[in-house]
Amino acid sequence: MGRELGTKQPVSLFDVNNLNPDNVEGLLSDFEFKNKQVEYVMYGKNISGANYAAALLELIMIRLVCNAISGVFDKSVQRMFKLNWLVGLAALVAYTIVETVMDIEILTKANDIERGDVSVPFLKIEIGSLSIKNLKLSYRDHLRLMLLFDRTEQYARGLAVIEQVSGQKGIGRKPTQIKIINRAKIKPWFLPNAIKTFTNLNSTLINGELELSSELYYSY
Repeated sequence: MGRELGTKQPVSLFDVNNLNPDNVEGLLSDFEFKNKQVEYVMYGKNISGANYAAALLELIMIRLVCNAISGVFDKSVQRMFKLNWLVGLAALVAYTIVETVMDIEILTKANDIERGDVSVPFLKIEIGSLSIKNLKLSYRDHLRLMLLFDRTEQYARGLAVIEQVSGQKGIGRKPTQIKIINRAKIKPWFLPNAIKTFTNLNSTLINGELELSSELYYSY
């Protein structure tokens, strides 16, 4: 399929417009299945809002862990630890909570496309000239990360969503095969037969260059 499953319009916990009675229709559309397909694949709850709530809870836990790690490297928190370890621990907890609240506020901004202003640094760490703050993740990026976690029947739910979106039934029962061909050309500075001796790559001498190729197959 040439499209992503629906993940748009995260519902902000801090947007006062969500409390406006005139905005009820727009708020309910945020919880529609078409906008929460990935969350359904992950959790499989019958109510889209419940899937989003579960994803949000997991997102909060991830940000708490990331911000706790970042807090250890924060200079202001380190100064508090130098005064007293209890003061430092309190400063670390406060830093983690405040940063997490700010992250969730940014990540749950309603957006149809991924923009820079709805992304947060994965880790907010600066060590000398090394900065990891440039690695930023949006709400969708966090979902992609959470999809890597092992979940019961996630594969089956994914197939069910694909079938509904595509309108094709029985996709999970149809054999699918992927063929990958890798090719590279190098100068034959050493004996071409050494390639065949030490690797499983196919090699052919073409116009003075050694072309290496390999084929990989994946099926499900």
